[in-house]
Parts: sequence; structure tokens; C-alpha cells
Amino acid sequence: MVQQSPSMKGITLHQMEVFEAVARHGSYTRAAEELYLTQPTVSIQVKQLSKIIGLPLVEMVSKKLYLTKAGDALLATCRQVLSQLSTLDETLVALQDLELGTIRIATVESGKTALVQQLKPFLDRYPGLELSMHVGNHDQLLERLQNNEDDIYLFGLPPALNGVEVFPCMDVPLHIVAHCQHPLAGQAAVTPQQLAQESWILNEPGTASRQLLEAFFAAQSIKVRRRLELSSTEAIKASIRAGLGIAVLPASSLSPQDLDTDLAILPVAEFSLRKQWHLAHLKGKCLSPGAAVFLDYVLERF
Repeated sequence: MVQQSPSMKGITLHQMEVFEAVARHGSYTRAAEELYLTQPTVSIQVKQLSKIIGLPLVEMVSKKLYLTKAGDALLATCRQVLSQLSTLDETLVALQDLELGTIRIATVESGKTALVQQLKPFLDRYPGLELSMHVGNHDQLLERLQNNEDDIYLFGLPPALNGVEVFPCMDVPLHIVAHCQHPLAGQAAVTPQQLAQESWILNEPGTASRQLLEAFFAAQSIKVRRRLELSSTEAIKASIRAGLGIAVLPASSLSPQDLDTDLAILPVAEFSLRKQWHLAHLKGKCLSPGAAVFLDYVLERF
């Protein structure tokens, strides 16, 4: 006859709780009182455990209950499992109470500054939360959105995808920016025609700023000279500082330090473009409590 190997398969969480209580008290009766069960029920549960494992778990010596070596081994496992479940329960409660968790955000590069400005007051309000931010271009964010890699996305243009929830939020003015020593920076007013003589540093095609600027040029019958095409707002500002041309930038990407040192907003007549930002996530996305609160927070602030 082949002896059955000991196995943990088929053991229930309830049986683990019963066995742990019996081992801790050294008594079926006291374990039953703690668990609000009858003494026979507790005894049956322990016997079923012994049958599942294939080894005796307890023995009675002089009317006193002792664990066998198999019982000792099972008790260690039961306590480990019950402890981990207790920790998990505490973690889930903390997540519901916004005490813990990581919020994954992805934004186009030009929206990074606007979003970062909202982070400190939010994190001050919810100090247990962490934020992870990915910065990329429009196409990269579309791919991440389709793959459900993040919780919330910030786009300059609304994502042209099915199955996406889009929330228009902040709109910011666009400014034409030059180096503070540029000849046009000292003028009281700049005409659209003067812009046609300048070298331009443009955002990559497909961005909201680029589309709005091109529509403005078309309305003014202006053909601009393109010198550089860049995807990074910081690279555009660095190129302006290097004297490589002028560019259009959202107001949210210009810090007071930028304007106090070496960048200047050109006072262009008839230029009053505004850029609309859009928050998005997949339809049916189960946002964590922290991510849901962050979405509401940003929409309210913007």
C-alpha cells in the first residue's frame, strides 16, 4: 500500500483560524469560545485537517493537548498566512483611506510644468500617496494609453481613440517668446508681418501649439522661416537663449525666473491664442481611490 504524501491542498482559511486558536489555547473548548463555535465543531475541523494532511496534528496526554511535529509545522504556516492576510487587510483599508498608494501619471512634455505645479499642494494634503510621472510626446502617450500603463494622462490635443474618457481642463494662453535682447523684445507692439522675417523654433508636428500657430499664420497669410523643430519645451527655451530664433510657448511653461532673466514675451497684435489641456483615461478604468481624488483635484484646480 502506497502511503499518501502530506499535502496542504484543500485546507481552508477557516480551518487555519480554528487550528491556530486550538494551538494557542491548548484547548478545543477555549478555542470554540473565542470563535463562537461549538466544541464538537472545532474538534471536527482539526480532525479534517489531519485527514487532509495525512498526519496527526495533536495528541492528548493526561487530558492535556499537545501538538505533534506536523502540528508545529502547520501552526507556523497558519500564523504566517494569517499574518500576511492581516497585513493585506490593513493595506487595503489604508488605500481606501488614501493613506498609501502610487498614482501613475503620463503627460506630454509641454504639460509637465503645469502639472508639477499642482503636485506639492496635493501631496501636502495626502502625504501617504506617491506620484510617478512619465513624460513623452503625443504618440508615445497614445501608445501608453492603449496599453493601460498609467492611471491618468494629460494631453495637449484630445486623444483620437475610441474607448477613452476625456476631461477638458485648464486652458492657458500661448505667447510668442524671444531672447530678452532680441530687437523685437524692446518694441511696444509687434505686427504679425514682422514675425515673417524671423527664424522660428517650432514644436513637433501634431502638437496643439504647432496647430494653433499654423492656423494663426494661415489667417494672417504669413509664411514663416523654420530653423528648428523640437519636441522638448526645455530644448526650445534653450534654443531661444542661444539666439536661434523665436517660438510659441504656453504660459504655464514660462517661470517667473525665465522672464526675469533672459526670455521675453513679444507683444504681438491680434495674437490671443489659448491652448486647451485634456485629462484622459480608458473608459471603464478602475481608478484607485488616490487616482480618482487626484483627477478630481486637478480638474477643480484647473
